[in-house]
Parts: sequence; C-alpha cells; structure tokens
Amino acid sequence: MKIGYVAVGTFSPNERYKKWSKLFQLRQAVSLDCPKILTQGIEDEHCYLPGTSFFNDIVDDLDFLLSKVKSYKDKQILAVIKEPKSDCADIQIDNRFRFYGYDLIDDVRISALTNCGGFDKAFISEDISEYGLIKEFDKVKQIQSLLDTEYPDEEHAYCSIWAIWKMEFENKM
Repeated sequence: MKIGYVAVGTFSPNERYKKWSKLFQLRQAVSLDCPKILTQGIEDEHCYLPGTSFFNDIVDDLDFLLSKVKSYKDKQILAVIKEPKSDCADIQIDNRFRFYGYDLIDDVRISALTNCGGFDKAFISEDISEYGLIKEFDKVKQIQSLLDTEYPDEEHAYCSIWAIWKMEFENKM
C-alpha cells in the first residue's frame, strides 16, 4: 500500500453546518474534502496521483510537503492510503501520526460522509465519528457497497475508500 501525504486546511463546523448535515457530533473534519492548501500542481517527481486534477497535491515525500506548507498556520497534514485492501488501524506511519479512520471520497474530492447531505440507505449520522470518518474498515466497506447499490444515479455515491492519519503537531514543526 502506497502512502501519500497532503496538507489541507482546518474545518471546524459551525451550528448551521451541523444542522444541515445532522452531524452534531462533528468537532473537526479530518478529510481530503477540507480546503486545499496547495492549489498549484506539485512537481511531477513528487506526485502521488499524477494526472488527477483534484488530487495533484498528494505527494509521496513528507519532508517535501512540509517544506512547501511551513508558513501556513491553520493546516492539517494527513497521511492517506487510497483503497486499502485491509484494516489500517494498526499501521504506524511514524510517531507523529495518529490513525483517525476512513473517508469515502468521490472523483472530485467530495466526501460522501460529510458533504452530501446524507445517504440514509447507506449510513446514519451516528456511524460517523467526531472527525467525520468511519472508524471500522468493515463498516466503511459496507457503506461503500451500499452507496453503489442504493444510489446508482447519484454521482457522489461512487467513492473510493481513503484511510487517513493526521499529524499531531504539538510543537513538532
């Protein structure tokens, strides 16, 4: 499994968002669907998903990424794996990262879990953690399958599973 690294902005939902999404438990989104920090493409030798315009800020070199975003204040550094074949909860990236869970992201980088208003036949708001993710691998696989079968005409229902770790800063940068 290839690990990529990405810097995204922070998103702490307000009451209006929580009411719309019905995600009253959401404290902070830890997702590829958070605002992009690097809006320009990154040099090809560092691309994790080259040729994919909505994912061109995911790189395979953490030090390179950190050098590009060191001046940004409100950022999250995420380690991600697209379509993991098995549970990632026990994978240790390095001691700066903590595993947060799984997201379901479509091809235009929208989270089916936190940014589509809900897919009641596939999951309920209580399935989603305080970080906008699914904690269990088997559960996210089930939701991915239900999105495909229950919402065949919904473009945001065709999603890839992304395992997500977040760098815990605490004076480490």
